[in-house]
Formats: sequence, C-alpha cells, structure tokens
Amino acid sequence: MKTFTLRSYLIVFCLALSVSSARAEEAGLLILLGAGDSEPTSWDGSLTLSGGKVVELNGWRFMATDKILKGNAWKCSTRNEAIKGRTNNPKKMGKANRLRGPMSDNGIMARLQDVDETTEVSIKTTQGDFSFKLADLPYGKRQEMLDGKVVVQRTAAGRRLSVERTDDDFPAMAVDGKNKVFVTWQSFTPGIDRDERAKRWEAEPEDFSFLATPAGGDQLFLTTRAGSKWDVPLAVTETGRDIYKSAVTPDGQGGAWVIWSERIDRNFEILARHFSDDKLGAVETVSDSKGNDLCPVATTDSGGRVWVSWMGAKDGRFQIFARVLEEEKWGAIRAVSTNTANCWNPAIAADPRQGGGVSIAWDSYEKGDYDIWMREFGAGEMAAPPRPVANSPLYEARVSASYDQAGALWLAWEKSGATWGKDWGAYDGADGIGLYRDRQVGIAVWKDGQWQEPATDIATALPTAKAFSAARFDKGAPPVSPETDDPSASAAYLAPAQRKGQPGKHAEAKSWGVYNNLGRIACAQDGRIWCFVRARQNNSRGPLGSVWVTAATYLDGDKWIGPILVPHSENLLYNLPAIGAGKLGVFVAHSTDHRIDRMADFNAAKQPSGKGGNAALDASKDPFDNDVYFSRLANPATPAPAVALKPAQAPPADNPAPSARTVAERAEFAAIRSFRSDYDGKPLQILRGEFHRHTEISGDGGGDGPLEDMWRYGIDAASMDWLGNGDHDNGNGREYSWWLTQKTTDAFMMPSVFTPMFSYERSVSYPEGHRNVVFVQRGVRTLPRLPISDPRVFAPAPDTTMLYKYLHKFNGVCASHTSVGSMGTDWRNHDPEVEPMVEVYQGARQNYEYPGCPRCPTADDAIGGWEPAGFICNALLKGVKFSFQSSSDHGSTHISYAMVYAEEATREGIHAAMKKRHTYGATDNIIAETRCTAADGKRMMMGDEFTVKGAPSIDITLVGTAPFSRVVIIKDNEEVSITTPNAQEVKFTWTDPKPEAGKTSYYYVRGEQANSELVWASPMWITLQ
Repeated sequence: MKTFTLRSYLIVFCLALSVSSARAEEAGLLILLGAGDSEPTSWDGSLTLSGGKVVELNGWRFMATDKILKGNAWKCSTRNEAIKGRTNNPKKMGKANRLRGPMSDNGIMARLQDVDETTEVSIKTTQGDFSFKLADLPYGKRQEMLDGKVVVQRTAAGRRLSVERTDDDFPAMAVDGKNKVFVTWQSFTPGIDRDERAKRWEAEPEDFSFLATPAGGDQLFLTTRAGSKWDVPLAVTETGRDIYKSAVTPDGQGGAWVIWSERIDRNFEILARHFSDDKLGAVETVSDSKGNDLCPVATTDSGGRVWVSWMGAKDGRFQIFARVLEEEKWGAIRAVSTNTANCWNPAIAADPRQGGGVSIAWDSYEKGDYDIWMREFGAGEMAAPPRPVANSPLYEARVSASYDQAGALWLAWEKSGATWGKDWGAYDGADGIGLYRDRQVGIAVWKDGQWQEPATDIATALPTAKAFSAARFDKGAPPVSPETDDPSASAAYLAPAQRKGQPGKHAEAKSWGVYNNLGRIACAQDGRIWCFVRARQNNSRGPLGSVWVTAATYLDGDKWIGPILVPHSENLLYNLPAIGAGKLGVFVAHSTDHRIDRMADFNAAKQPSGKGGNAALDASKDPFDNDVYFSRLANPATPAPAVALKPAQAPPADNPAPSARTVAERAEFAAIRSFRSDYDGKPLQILRGEFHRHTEISGDGGGDGPLEDMWRYGIDAASMDWLGNGDHDNGNGREYSWWLTQKTTDAFMMPSVFTPMFSYERSVSYPEGHRNVVFVQRGVRTLPRLPISDPRVFAPAPDTTMLYKYLHKFNGVCASHTSVGSMGTDWRNHDPEVEPMVEVYQGARQNYEYPGCPRCPTADDAIGGWEPAGFICNALLKGVKFSFQSSSDHGSTHISYAMVYAEEATREGIHAAMKKRHTYGATDNIIAETRCTAADGKRMMMGDEFTVKGAPSIDITLVGTAPFSRVVIIKDNEEVSITTPNAQEVKFTWTDPKPEAGKTSYYYVRGEQANSELVWASPMWITLQ
C-alpha cells in the first residue's frame, strides 16, 4: 500500500486544521485586477488583514513572469489574450503568435483563516491601494474598487487534501448526523515519469517498448474529519488497480461504507468495504455480473440501511440496479430501471424524516433522446413504478437528487437542445446539433405528489462564459428554453444537405451561448437549496485546453444568489464535485489539475520554440497533476426564508412516443446490422463506427463535450457498433488523460453490442500529415514527434517513418485525415500494412476524393487549408493502396461513418478488417457492397487486389436511406460510368468496356442520394491477365 511520510502528514494536517475558536472562520476571495486596461499594465501588490491570517495565495490566469512572492505579495500584469488558431503549421503559428486579442485581466485567489465579518482586507498595488470589510462582500456580490479597475468577489474557502505528486480525482463525500465528513478519491500513479512525457523528442529511440510500460494504476483513499481534525488518508485498496468512481455513505455508528467500481479479470465490478474504528473490513462484491458495472452511488436511509445503486451492462444495454445492506447482510440485486434502452448515471437520495424512504434517479435514451426518470422506495423497500421527471424532446441528462428537511425531492440535471448528437457539420445541421453546443440546468421538485419548480429560473444566477473576469461579471443566462419542437419529427433529414458555413469556415452553431453543466443539487440543513455547476470560461485557455470551473448558487426564498466561484476547481469539463450538507454550511469535495494556478510554473519550464512537430507539453516538466480539495460555503447569517415554488411549467408528458425520424433510423440500424456478405466461406457483418471524435481532453476541444459524451454518442445517439477516441495524443501525451481514455475505452464496452477501440489523433502539419492511430490492445502510449522535415524536399519524412515502425511494433494501424489542407500530406510516405485506410470524408469539413467531387474543397472554400496535392486521387495514381473510411473530427456528429466488414464484432475482428482494407465510408446508414470474381473463381470484395481472366465485372449493391440520384464508378481517376437509378435500393453489374491487359487499375463506387448523402465503396485493384 502507498504510505505517507511524516512530512506529508504534517502538511495535510497543517493545511486542514480548522481554527479552535467558535468565532473563527475561513473566507475565500477572488481579486481581479486590470478591468479596462488598454495596454499591458503592472499590478504588483500585497495583501494584509486587520486580524486573522492569509494561509494561501494563488494566481488567477498567471502567465509569463507572474509569480507569488513572500509576505503575501505578488508580481503580475495584465496582457493581451493570445489568438488561438487551429493549426500546428509552424509558419501559421508564428503569425498567430504575433496577433493579439483583447486585454485580459489578471488576479489573485486568497484563502483567509481566523477571520470574521468585521475583518478588514487591505490591498496595495502599483496602480493604487484599497480596502474593504468581509461584511461588505456577501456571496454573489461584485465589489468594484479603484474606479472599477479592480473587482473583488467572495468565494468558497478550500484546502488541499492530497499532497503526493499523483493524479487524485473523482472525489466522493458523505456527512453523517454528527457532522463527521467522509471523503474518498482515487489516485493514479504514472508508469512513465510525467516530466519525461512532457519533453520534446529530437531523435528516434532505438526501441519503442518503453511506451508500453505498465501504468502505476489507481489506488482508492479515504479520509475523515471529525470536529476540526482531519485524519491521515487511509488506503482502501492496494496500488495498481483500475478504478472508475467511488461512493461513500455513513453507517450511522460513526463509520462508513466505501463503494467503488474496479476492473477485475477484464470486467468492472462494484465492490464495498466497511470502515469503522479507524479500520477497514474485508472487501465485499456487490454487483457480481458478467457485464461492466459502473458509477456507483450510495446513501443511508432513516432506518440505517445502506443503499447502493449503479449502472450495469446486461442484456446488451446499461441498466440501473440497486442493492441494500441491512443488519450486515446484502439483499438481492434488484433492477431499478425498466427502460428498454440504455440508462445512465444513477443518483440517489434518502428522505431525512423518520420513516423516510429512498429515491433513485437516472437518465435513459428510451424514446431516442435523453430523459430523466426516478423511482421511489418506501421505508419497507417497497418500490413504486418508475416515474418520468423530464421527457421533452430536449437533451435531459446527468441528474442529481436531494431531499429537503420537509421531505420534498429536488432534482437537477443538465439540458441541451432537441436532436442532440444528430446530423450536424459543415454540410448538415437542419435536423441536429453537436454534442456541446450549449448547456443549461433544469430543476424539478416532487412535493406532495405534484411536480413543482422554483419561482425564479436558476439561470439568473449562473455564470456566463466570462463570469469570472474583471471587465465582465456576467451572470444570468437567458431564462428561456430553446424550442422544444423536435426537428426529427419532420422530414428535414430528407432535404438536400447544404454548406452551413462561410467559405473556408466551419459551420456556424446556434446555441444559448451558455455552458453550465452537471447541475449538482444539495438541500442544506438551514433550508436553503444549493446548486453547483461546471461552467466554461471562454477567456481562459492554456496548454491543457479550455477551462471549466465549479460555480455555486443558492435559493434564498424566491431568488437565486450567485454565481460563487469554487477556487481550485479548474479542470476538465466532466469533473464532478461531491456535495455534502453540514450543520453550518455546504461542503464541496472537488479536484483540480491546476490549469489556471500553475501556469507560471509551466511557463518557467516551457522549452524555446524549435522546428515544431512535438505535441507533448514541450517543457522540462509537467506541473499539472490532479489534487483533491475540500471547500466550504458557510450558511448565510440570516435565517432562510421559505422557498417559493410554483407548478411545473413543463411537467413530464404521459408516455410520449419516439419521433418519426427515430423510428425510421431504428429501422435503418436493423437493416444494416442484419446485412451479411459471404467472403471466403465466412459471413461478414457491417460494423458502423469511427475513430476521430474529440472531447474535452483535446487542447482545442472546448466545443466537443466531455469524454463520457463521446461514449454516449456512440452507444445511443449514433447507435454505433464501435468507436475510437480522436483526442490529440490522448491529451498532449500526458499520462493521466491517456489513462482516463484507456480506462473508459474498457469501461463502456458491451461485447457484441458496442466495441470501443484504443485510438488517438497524431497531428503533424503538412506535408507530413495528421493521422489517427488504432490499436486492439490497451496499454500503448502515444508517440511523440520528431522535428518536422523540410517540406521543399519530396522525400519520406523521418517522423512518419518512425510512426510506421511504432505501428509495426505494437500491431497498430493508422489513417490520414483532412489530406487537402494544413493537416494533410502530399503522400511522401506510405506503408500499406500499417496505413491501410484513408479518411475520405470528414463531417467537420469536406470530401477529399478529387477536385470537383461532391462536397469537395476548393481554393476559395477549403475548411482547414488548401493543399491540393493531398487529394486522394493523387495517392491512388501513385500506386498507394488504401480503403475508405469517414469520421467526424471536431464538433461534427452523425454524418460520417467508418463502415467495417468484419467476421466478428470484436476488437480483433475490427482490426483484422481494417488491415484487409474491408472498409468503406458513408455520411448515413447506407449499405454498400461491391464484388468481383477473380481469375481463380474466388469472389473478391472492396479493398482486395486480384487478377481476372476477362473484362472486370463488378456487382454493385447499395441500400440507402433515401433514393439514389446518381451512382458513379471511378476507374483510375476517371468517372467511367454514371447511372441515375432514382431508387433507394440499387443492384446491378457493371462490366468495364475498355479493359487493358496486363494493367492494374483501381475501381470504386460512389453513391449519391437525392438528399445529398454519400457513400464511398472502397477501391478494388484489378489486373486483367
């Protein structure tokens, strides 16, 4: 087990001590400097108190030479925001670095101790001095100083619980009736030193084996606080585990049950361990099933029974299960959900009243969009039927639940527009939106058998995209919902797809313009209702990508107060805080990767710019490890007024039916999954997927949504059979983001139903090219770059040659993408064994077949740059052999599919089909089959290379989602046949009228539907004897 040194314990102890005086309190401050600065300005300064002490200062968006000094002082300045381009072309990057955006403020986060409301805070700066009393700064108030150049806000006050240089994440928390706090978290230890992974490469290594060094794995910890004292963290598990989330709940006797999901023998199970008298009991298995069991939650009811709920894969879908511990004996596992579609992320809450029951809530894709459901269990464990909470056409997901003191159940969830994850991209958008176009929070109250909601919309107190900045303290998203009409109920999907953006630009996204995710509801003991959200801050982006922070608001009678920042919460988007209600306030356990407060450390370690090509942090060290914090928001001094409620304006409907488009699409899924093609005596099935989906982990993934949403999209919205992550080097080649990606690739696997692949995007600028890499096995790290070679010399690039060696070593494959652009290639390298595919079409951009093809780039309209040497036809004419596939890239959804003809729905089966080039690309659920008889009588198919005795005769089968207006046959870069069938099912044989003996020609088929949807059946290379 991991041991803590005495020094580590003293650090934890000293940081965590609460003051002994009953009057003593903590306070947090965010001091924003430089509002209205028109040019870079020094804001060096210091902070003093009339009483109490400053226990911690951190920078807020520190850069360059900014730093914290001794004596509660700092050195910092405002500066122009950097222009963030979407390129890694060194010349273009250099130009972008010379461009400057608007002025950005700077700031300080301060944690104060032994203070009260009369404490005066005095601040001296090079631009002037000012002071204020804490009493003048209640939660949610903006205090302007120095004629508005400075803005001060009250924040939560927190301290760090984890101190080792590990990645400590996924906290869970519970508070018992005596105000004892229990916090758990999982701690990841890298397998390769994180600082080594941050450095650039100058030369190819002799051996790549070290990139498969086993990771150090996870370990679960528990710590407790009784009164003012925190105990030393206790290891719940050994090191080297594979854990995905935990829960903790009191046992009513001063101890607690710790629950977690752990992968054992290739399967995630729910495990439990009792903690009492500073000791841990034996590990007990709670779930015990053949499918993955994930995301446990737990509570203790009024009778002392421990309830555990989780999502588990069974019968080809995720379901919600529960189990109850009573008198030291686990009851039978019970099915909570009755939905026939996937159910996700349970939440659980116990009614605090004597004899109160338990409610479990979740979201389900039952009718073709995410809806919130709940189920109540009485004190005798009798279950009421499942009940819908929110079932409009909107995206409604990730519910949280909490009972107030009167027994009303409060539920909060995140919501987005209708048709989430449906058709959206450069040439589509009438009947869908991307995965992260916007987010708001929905709230409902189940009280006295009626649905109610707060009298005031919570959006009035939630942050906007620049809430925590000096120049703009925006709050109050528009308190209106988007249109709830479901576009998929119409025939919009049958209308021809059209270019959705300006020339050379991506499609424009319509949204609320607000990004408040993961509403976590908590009913405080004083009667107030708190809600915490993850909020994207558009004025901050660093080497780890966009910045999301946790913000709080509380309901004070008939109005919401907020937003209130929780410092040290900057992290990935999907970074759930754990909330607990104490006697004197609300507690928050949260994690941070320090993407804001350690920027000064990173800048000091950043290496000088070289020849480019390296996608690691390119620094001498990586300072961004995850730490768990515990923060407190004190109850306001005034008694809580009665909460004002009103009848729900949009109560759940009575069993709404799936939309017409959902019904039609489900029929398409059934048709393509039942299709079989006999090849070499074995039936092949078409498996739909892709491996170019970005998430929050990519540095430029601020608009792509959380990692979990990638899996939700693949499993539900697109109903894919397989999917691979496309984040850049799984997050700059960093150990922890790679580990998270690998972990979830296993966690969301459902054998024979959904098969995630291990993959990532490896980005090198033109002419070497971006490529997406795919592996069968877990454990292979991403490959750093060599310096970019001279683009003026047409010769194999050393970096791409190194990539091929790496793929041979680990049995991987790759595919070039966006070939006609700054991300593309002039085809100077090729290895058919490890690069058997090419991304012919990208949903975020265009079609790269040949000039003049449908949806192709032009010099005037090329999304991502114009490098015409990268057209795929140029590679084919050079003799390069690869099959087609289509994937999404940033933002785009539901309009690009990599179809794989596989013998079996396994990772090995998908990989083998890729190696054989038995793939094709499509923008919709289109079946495509091309066959030809070889000279030896064998029936060959797309991707094959063979000889024939007579003129090649190709049998073509297309089954579309709309009538085909054109079917085009391309031979050696010429359109040799065009038919206009005007039919949804096409089947015919085409014989080459001009075969040439002894010559190898390539042939492929493109189907074009009347609604502009496309399919590309991959080439066959045929030689006439």
